[in-house]
Amino acid sequence: MAGSSDALVILRNAAGDEASVCLHGAQVMSWRPAGEGEQLYASPLSPPAPGKAARGGVPVCFPQFSERGPLPKHGFARTSRWEMVAPAIATAPVAEGHFQLDSSMVPGKWEHGFCLLLVVRLGPRWLELELQAANTGRSAYDFTCALHTYLAVADVRAVQLDGLQGLHCEDMVDAGTVRMARSEALRIDDEIDRVYRGVSRPLQLTAEGEPPRRITQRGFEDVVVWNPGPAKAARLGDMPPEDWPRMLCIEAATIEHPVQLAPGKTWSGVQRIELPHAQGFGDSSAGLRRIP
Repeated sequence: MAGSSDALVILRNAAGDEASVCLHGAQVMSWRPAGEGEQLYASPLSPPAPGKAARGGVPVCFPQFSERGPLPKHGFARTSRWEMVAPAIATAPVAEGHFQLDSSMVPGKWEHGFCLLLVVRLGPRWLELELQAANTGRSAYDFTCALHTYLAVADVRAVQLDGLQGLHCEDMVDAGTVRMARSEALRIDDEIDRVYRGVSRPLQLTAEGEPPRRITQRGFEDVVVWNPGPAKAARLGDMPPEDWPRMLCIEAATIEHPVQLAPGKTWSGVQRIELPHAQGFGDSSAGLRRIP
């Protein structure tokens, strides 16, 4: 089943999992697997609004990550209104929604011709997002991008993240210092803002009393791990200061090596989050709508 209101699309699959996607930013705002609690954090002080980015869910960062370029922070995709280009459908057991943003919908935002497609797939105990970018102009261009996923946790100080050991990471809290990650699982008790480079293996987020989450990606080369910590959270203004332990961003990203896209070419990147005993791990590209 699927339904929509003025700006919100609801996806439900045959197993009873549910996700909501806001047309503002094509931002996934909620994901509730059947029998489980909310898996995404969304700040109650930052609802979607024209020209503003909501803090939470899964913002789409394009064509610039953070402030690494001339555009506003994280680009314009997350603050623009997208359109649903195919009816939100449910199959057994996967529900899908297709959302599009192109250069005709954001005049003057960027000088290049582009078309973005976000495919949201909701399976039994898993959520998969695929971002596709097509160059519809006459000249090549570069871009960086990310799926800025805010995962909900009971207490970030009690979680551990496996899979990043031994990778090089850029530590933005330490003035962009590049170092090799330690050999043990990552634990967090304060502000963290790191870009882990060349991530190709699955990540596992675990905490006592919570189902583990397995996070995989393809197409995206990097992973960003972010939490504001108590001091920065108190200065944000769009998030309750006491909420900083309740979230952890684990972002599928391409940052270190920007995507170089020639005219007529398409790039895609996927992030998938799974809870234990998920089914349907087959070829998730079946039935994918490609950008012309």
